[in-house]
Amino acid sequence: MATFCVYHLIHVNTPHQHIPKLVVTDVPEGEELSEELLERAGYQFGEFNIPWANHVLEQVDAKGSPSDLVARIRSGEGERIAWDDLVAQAEAPL
Repeated sequence: MATFCVYHLIHVNTPHQHIPKLVVTDVPEGEELSEELLERAGYQFGEFNIPWANHVLEQVDAKGSPSDLVARIRSGEGERIAWDDLVAQAEAPL
């Protein structure tokens, strides 16, 4: 199982800041989380009325991800949703 995160990348100052907005847990091996699936589930990210501006969706882990992002995820920042719940939300009738 993998964990993915949508984070807001603040790159005006250094060091850059990675602010988690959504953490998706329990993503099965071989499944790929996409912007389209997130949008079908009702999530929209961006700024300045530009979809996905300064937002990144990627798999995260304790060793390879930016340390400030890991710290923020561990401290509970960002909304959390399990993969199965996200898929159910995306496939739910309107």
